[in-house]
Amino acid sequence: MAVKVHEFQSKKLLSAFGVPVERGEVIFSKGEVGGAFGRLGAMERYAVKAQVHAGGRGLGRFANGLSGSGVRLVDSKDEAMDLVCAMLGNRLITKQTGPEGAPVSAVYVAEVIEPMGQFYLSIVVDRRAQRPVILASAEGGGNIEDLAEKSPWKIFREHIIPTFGLADFQIRKLAFALGLGEESLLQDFMATLRGMWKLFWEKDASLVEINPLALTAHGRLCAIDAKINFEDNGLFRNEDVRAMRDTTQEDLNEVRASQFGLTYVALGGTIACLTNGAGLAMATMDLLNDYSLDPANFLDLGDNSPQAAITEAVKILLGGPNVRCVVVNVIGGAMRGDVVAESILEALPTAPFHPPLVIRMEGANAEEGRKILRDRIPSAFFADGMSSLGDKVRMAVGR
Repeated sequence: MAVKVHEFQSKKLLSAFGVPVERGEVIFSKGEVGGAFGRLGAMERYAVKAQVHAGGRGLGRFANGLSGSGVRLVDSKDEAMDLVCAMLGNRLITKQTGPEGAPVSAVYVAEVIEPMGQFYLSIVVDRRAQRPVILASAEGGGNIEDLAEKSPWKIFREHIIPTFGLADFQIRKLAFALGLGEESLLQDFMATLRGMWKLFWEKDASLVEINPLALTAHGRLCAIDAKINFEDNGLFRNEDVRAMRDTTQEDLNEVRASQFGLTYVALGGTIACLTNGAGLAMATMDLLNDYSLDPANFLDLGDNSPQAAITEAVKILLGGPNVRCVVVNVIGGAMRGDVVAESILEALPTAPFHPPLVIRMEGANAEEGRKILRDRIPSAFFADGMSSLGDKVRMAVGR
């Protein structure tokens, strides 16, 4: 699972690795506004940016009456200060947040740079090639997905072999492709891309993106906007990144699950899934889709979760307001069926309502687990295998 950080955090990291960024200050409360603007000093224009973990901020809208988008350019210090105060505590709605929006607990204020040119530059994991790839384009500032769909030839790609790292010839190749081959620009571009790669590699990132990378009127490069995602399995090596996590921007149930070492992702469907093993979780969701049923989540208990973690997982599933059915699809190894059954019974009294249960158990102590649940939950549906699981779910939801 990817761990996201805010724009101001991304720029702080990029700057630490030698990537040029614009002058800016982050503000967390109205009491910090005066001090932050004092440190910024006088500027001709101010960029005021709501900090949320969602794209499309410049096209978003606020939930509580504030007009305009989540990224605003203003001409006066007083207007910028008022705007910061209005954004803090509000909720920003974009195409990625859904109608409820995301809370704005920080606002980033920066100098406005009028770019002479805008470039896209990122390093991301290419799953198909099983190695990192640099993506670069001379048409930055827009949606890279749209550009890839409409004009894929405008995106240049350069794969990095981790054993050898980023080579100078690769940087030069991309620089000339982007029209940045002039010596002064080439040196800036080399420093920028080297810093991005060093950050990507040392901090276990899954994405380091600058969009746009601006060419300033002074002939220098500067990261105007940035986005970085990190691989959560590498957080134990990077306590500084772990400390940047903003749980207010995450799904509450995903946060609860992570505190118990569980892998949970909300999907928005109506059929909740309790499984152990990523492969079994994916197979269960594929089966539901084949039956035109929408999974409410991805949940992997792993194979050695303690009973407290399993109980918490069941509580999370039972608490879903749109859940019409809970599918328990467990193959016991180190995890025993009777322990899963006892965890379900422990969680049931805490649920606001009891959706139908469809249970498939195989492996260690599966027979004992099924007996416990049959005796205590006579309304539960029991599947004999994957072939009957979908039929039982349809019966449970009355389809």
